[in-house]
Amino acid sequence: MNGQTVICAGRIYCDLVFSGLDGPPEPGREVFAEALALRAGGGAYITAAYLSALGGQAGLMGVLPAPPFADCVTREMAQNRVRSHCSATGAGDPQITVALARGGDRSFITRRVGAALAGADLPPAQHLHIGELTTALEHPELIAKARARAMSVSLDCSWDARALADPGTAEVIASVDIFLPNAAEMEALAASGIAVAPRLMSVIKRGAEGATLIGAEGARIEAAAIPTTPVDTTGAGDAFNAGFLAAWLDGAEMAEALAQANRCGSIAVGRIGGAGALPDLRLPETGISGQARRQV
Repeated sequence: MNGQTVICAGRIYCDLVFSGLDGPPEPGREVFAEALALRAGGGAYITAAYLSALGGQAGLMGVLPAPPFADCVTREMAQNRVRSHCSATGAGDPQITVALARGGDRSFITRRVGAALAGADLPPAQHLHIGELTTALEHPELIAKARARAMSVSLDCSWDARALADPGTAEVIASVDIFLPNAAEMEALAASGIAVAPRLMSVIKRGAEGATLIGAEGARIEAAAIPTTPVDTTGAGDAFNAGFLAAWLDGAEMAEALAQANRCGSIAVGRIGGAGALPDLRLPETGISGQARRQV
């Protein structure tokens, strides 16, 4: 990433990931999981972890869950060389997600506590990635401060029914360079009549169907997914974000950036939990180079 630093901002969770389920629990019934993993979670963290594994310098900005769950998060951050710009929670109520993973799909139950950020004092960096639309709506000053420092800005959507229908959402999307929703989120935004017009591009994640990049001038690039047998799709979109941003910040062609994004997404679906302890994901043969010209 040519020495560039990315700050990822958003809610930080401790994920309890149950996998190997025959189906979802029904009222009055019990189901049993083949495996349970305790992982650091939240889109901002997972993207930061994959950026680091790709050789980048990534920092995380957010509020840690309450003890003892904060220990899981800080330990995994250290394993993945993610720099902490996090605040301790002032609440005793933990911020936890229970993820139920069933092959190619998953569902979540999340306890969200307080504001996403304790403050919006940005550390020095070249790029700001916001892990979910809700955080951008809660902290509009975050994007303003990034712009004042000439930082580029990207935004994941992350499903939140209220945010997807919020009247301020169109303005937030228009203020970022890159918007990274999935197909279902794009459909929900369209149903709410919310315009999707970021400054540079939207990159729409379509799971097994690949991804679509739509430039501000209407240019369109399609990229096929890498065939993968899914183990757990938790965090796959966030890993995709990291792959795309790392390549884009390196100045790669858009087709190459989409290819790296799909590669990271395919790696994520083959693992339990959002990130865990990631290996070095740098591949010289990808052809991504800081000398390539960026085109949209």
